[in-house]
Amino acid sequence: MAASVAGVLGLGLVACGNVQDSSTQTASSASADASAFPVSITHKFGTTTIEKAPQRVVVIGTSTDDLDAAVALGVTPVAFFNKSGMDGVPSWLEGKVGPAKTQIVNAASGVNAEQVGALTPDLILATADYGLEEEYANLSKIAPTIGYATEWGSQSWQEHLDVVARALGKTADAKQVETNTQGAIDQLKAQYPNAVGKTFTASVGNTAGKMFTLVSQKDFAVQLVESLGLKLSPTVTDAAQTDAGSPTGSLTPEQYDKLAADLVIVAYTSPDYQTAFEGNQLVAPIKAGNYLVVDMETISALRAPTVLDIPWVLEKLKPGLAKLG
Repeated sequence: MAASVAGVLGLGLVACGNVQDSSTQTASSASADASAFPVSITHKFGTTTIEKAPQRVVVIGTSTDDLDAAVALGVTPVAFFNKSGMDGVPSWLEGKVGPAKTQIVNAASGVNAEQVGALTPDLILATADYGLEEEYANLSKIAPTIGYATEWGSQSWQEHLDVVARALGKTADAKQVETNTQGAIDQLKAQYPNAVGKTFTASVGNTAGKMFTLVSQKDFAVQLVESLGLKLSPTVTDAAQTDAGSPTGSLTPEQYDKLAADLVIVAYTSPDYQTAFEGNQLVAPIKAGNYLVVDMETISALRAPTVLDIPWVLEKLKPGLAKLG
């Protein structure tokens, strides 16, 4: 959500672990279209030219957008530098990404350029890398590096898929991947037609005496839920205090009733925050209604929808959608 909850809600959950030897690891790119190269991709930091189909792809991200896109396109990166600070392989990548083929590096404190260079990559995907402005100069000396288009966090899942597909020479495959992901959205909307027109709110409790909540149609989480036919409740957009340019706002305890909607989605970073919220007398009607408590992995996937986490997170929303009639 807002910058104050970055790393918990807005940055997604990705894998981290120990570095392993990858001297024999290569990216799986056998079906790359050789005629797609050389290809030049323009982004915020300049124009990057990739001369031939990459064989050793390194991904650096605060969320898994590039990683998910590459895996969905049939490419196994040789390494993923995780900047999210979260532990464990995300559920939607279980069985798809693991240390046997992909080094999973905890880069929460920053990316070590020498460590990246030791992997001898021929492509670095970093369109989801928060802090890339401080790293791009060194990374681009190691291998062709693709950064975000204009600013971090502003690219949709379709845009992430498109740029990764162009970099990997797999634009034809990307069409099917996009169709499959959009199909999961369309199928769920058709499964719950009574959700159309109903209101929702989505929030996280991670601070004493405050609830952070989504307030903008520009937020990718809002767009994903609204693609199912629901509408963001105007009560939060009117009441929440927001930072300039932020898609999220905050509510104080005397405003918690503003979160009431046909579907109320909330995640908590600790049981104490959940107890405090639910103990507020204004929350009683919310608890009695369609109140869906999800874990932080779910809310993070919702905030950073990707080609692989969208079907997974939609399953997590089903219990709430089913109660809409």
